[in-house]
Amino acid sequence: MHTKPSDNLPWYKQFWPWFLIFLPLSVVIASVITFFIAQNNPPSLVSGDYYKDGLAINANKKLEANAKKLGLSAIITNDNSTFTVQLNGLKEQPPVLFIELRHSTISQHDQSFSLTKVANGIYQSPFVLPQQGKWYVSIHAPNGEWEIKKVSYLKTP
Repeated sequence: MHTKPSDNLPWYKQFWPWFLIFLPLSVVIASVITFFIAQNNPPSLVSGDYYKDGLAINANKKLEANAKKLGLSAIITNDNSTFTVQLNGLKEQPPVLFIELRHSTISQHDQSFSLTKVANGIYQSPFVLPQQGKWYVSIHAPNGEWEIKKVSYLKTP
């Protein structure tokens, strides 16, 4: 019986050409899969209307400057079922405040709600924190004259 030495085999019957073809082909397949994953799961923290968001920053800075000019400060606490804000420095206290809670990484946990005045400078609302961690808190006046922004590390009970 006569067998051909491996040097005389046609290229498609040898190992190395197929190995060298497989490497770039696997990268192309992985790139296509990654492209489809990225298209079907867009990042939630990136705004689609970033230009208007950028312009709104200047308006927000004016509201924050008004709060600083009025000498406002806030202390934020939460327990099992209540979210509390102690507002200091405001002479005429409104009956309600508006809160925006933004989680630092999980946008599904972002929430907006109102707080009702329960005592002098103390506002509360029933609220259960979905996840502990770093939260960006915005406290708004009902008339839109000022805004307090804080970063708080809130804990779940």
